Amino acid sequence: MAKGEKVGNRFHRYSDAYTGQEVIRLTEPGHVNHHPYFYYKMVTNDNRYLIYASDRDGQRNLYQMNLNNGSALQLTEGAGIHDFSCSLTSDDRYVIFCREQQVVRLDLESLREECLYETPSGWKSNANPALSSDDRYLVLTEMNERDVIPSQGDWSTFEPQWATKPHCRIVYVDIRQKTSHIVHEELNCWLGHPQLRPNDSSTILFCHEGPWNRIDARLWLIQSDGSNLRCARPQTRQELITHEYWLADGSRFAFVYRDHEQGKRESIRFIDPASLEEEVWMECSKYCHFISNARHTLIVGDGQSKDEPFIYLVDVEKRKEERLCSHGTSWKSYGNTQDAHPHPAFSPDGTFIVFTSDWEGSPCIYRVNLPS
Repeated sequence: MAKGEKVGNRFHRYSDAYTGQEVIRLTEPGHVNHHPYFYYKMVTNDNRYLIYASDRDGQRNLYQMNLNNGSALQLTEGAGIHDFSCSLTSDDRYVIFCREQQVVRLDLESLREECLYETPSGWKSNANPALSSDDRYLVLTEMNERDVIPSQGDWSTFEPQWATKPHCRIVYVDIRQKTSHIVHEELNCWLGHPQLRPNDSSTILFCHEGPWNRIDARLWLIQSDGSNLRCARPQTRQELITHEYWLADGSRFAFVYRDHEQGKRESIRFIDPASLEEEVWMECSKYCHFISNARHTLIVGDGQSKDEPFIYLVDVEKRKEERLCSHGTSWKSYGNTQDAHPHPAFSPDGTFIVFTSDWEGSPCIYRVNLPS
């Protein structure tokens, strides 16, 4: 199959066995299908199209699905597509994605591609670029090639990669000026998940990556000029922190906290990036990922324990969590560690949620409409 070809997806509706909620399967079993990482923009502003990845042509490529009828347009072709690291720009004109060592901007009307940045020789792109809210800047992390442990498509290399204490750096790209600079560099630390603060592209949130009980602290902040590096939240070895994201207005960032020693439930927490003041907001189920809608009136999370295989919806005003539906995923890898992770995410207007699950035999994308 080639870029520009059209394919079809047959929708399947069913009532969730646990809650009775109607769920719509958007893709069919038989191929690996998933949407981008949960904090990337994947649905167009008019709720009409979804950007997703599929291996239906034998390798991972990106597609644009019409959410009214399931028809989809193949956006990329060839090897080396990083299928989780893609995002629509704010105006829906472009998709930013990674191919091999390049960050590419694809025009959705013409399907023309432009390389915005290429990781230089001697370094390995971590393929996790974050775009600023005005679409002008992006930030990514890179690792020195000599420290890279090649992925086996599962979690077997995760702790060994951390144990190498790799030489990593954060790179900041000005798309308009076509320039880049190194923000921060560490000789013995795995850096990951950079995110630009909404409405303030000079503030970068990033993490020290690795096993939760082996890293020094997960949450860090730095300015784009390399100044004011600070640990946003010190932690001890029995504390687990996952998975941080900025609120849409940039006022705070959120994370889920768990203390293994105390054995308490997880809690949702917020941090002010200026004062570093932490708010312990409410207890919640054991989410692997979670995120707010644009107005921060609802939060969606995916339960990761065997007895909590649900997509949860939190009413922010009432601080109340409810089961929306079952995701039932196995969490196993299909060549990528994240393939069967639910990664629930809201549409731009918050009227529906998409998530991924392999409960029907292979990773598929599902949609749940929310009451208005």
